[in-house]
Amino acid sequence: MKKLLSLVLAGAMALSLAACGGGNSGGGGAMGQVGAGASAAGGDELPVVQWKMVSTWGSGNVHFTVDQRFSALVSQLTNGKFQITNYGEGEICSANQVFDSVQEGTVQAGGDWSGYWAGKDPAFELLSTTMNLFSGLDYYVWFEQGGGIDVAQELYGQYDLMWFPILCHFSESGIRSSKPITSIADLQTMKTRLGGVMAGRVGAKLGFNITTVPAAELYESLQRGVIDAGEFSGPNADSTLKLQEVAKYWVEPAWYQSAGNNGVIINKAAWDALPEAYQQAVATAAAACRGEGLARYTWLDSVAASKMIDQEGVTVTYMNEDDLKTIKATAQEVYEAEAAVNPNFKLVYDSMLEYCKVVDPYREMLNSGGYGYGFSHGLN
Repeated sequence: MKKLLSLVLAGAMALSLAACGGGNSGGGGAMGQVGAGASAAGGDELPVVQWKMVSTWGSGNVHFTVDQRFSALVSQLTNGKFQITNYGEGEICSANQVFDSVQEGTVQAGGDWSGYWAGKDPAFELLSTTMNLFSGLDYYVWFEQGGGIDVAQELYGQYDLMWFPILCHFSESGIRSSKPITSIADLQTMKTRLGGVMAGRVGAKLGFNITTVPAAELYESLQRGVIDAGEFSGPNADSTLKLQEVAKYWVEPAWYQSAGNNGVIINKAAWDALPEAYQQAVATAAAACRGEGLARYTWLDSVAASKMIDQEGVTVTYMNEDDLKTIKATAQEVYEAEAAVNPNFKLVYDSMLEYCKVVDPYREMLNSGGYGYGFSHGLN
């Protein structure tokens, strides 16, 4: 991991030089002109490399644009010598085949949401989201400074894969429904699409009627009453599915997914075959996408949320505090039970708890007096 860390740090320095140098005052900010001072990977002696990158997201999905952004930055950082062609879900393989396609070497890379691989090991879900524990900012800091990328590489490495987070964002919208939700009792009477293996376990303990519905079928399922409620992602992504047309109620908070992360899986043999300069370009592009994505998604979600509420007739309700405490306690029980029997889950979970021990005291200081100058979530 020391070599990987050095690649990330070197890439970050190159990215900083690119952002500060050249005097470019055009649009797009630092991310718009990354290659200006960070193209050391583009020397004439380096080979032309072409990869395929499949995605768990359809080509029309907003999350797919993050995969495309990553590939574009890799090309920019290598003066076009390292090209990654993106393929949406279904163009080469289905979403649930992305992991295996990369592992088997059918393609070199894949855009993922780690929670999709929880059937292989529930530990993967912790890299993509948590119930209550982490915010998007927590994930960003944990990956950058708290050892998060190291434990992710250890987990994916067991499958001969590399993994880099390329997006951290704040919580989902919350469950959308055809009638108001304010309590556990309300959810017990509704058939609900809820993502995440661990959230499903919490729901089962609390008597929820949880079902699985592909994202592409969520609109129709809500419209036809096949389900009463469901969730997909943040407000902007939800709006691309037009969920606000068929679900006029939205309950906060999204306890089942307090943050979200997307990543890129890389076949280990393909990674090892890359020149070190290209490995640095990959690490740099991923780091750039994480920072850019956190800002971009926060902005787009804010705009989309306001539009839904102010212009499209969506009403926001809130779970009552007592039931939220019950949900949080149940989630902790579920996490601790899995950590007790799953060494990989314990590895990731313990790293997250150690992060909270460092950050939470300062978090509480920032949030003192009810002003909320800091950032939410954590153990407290």
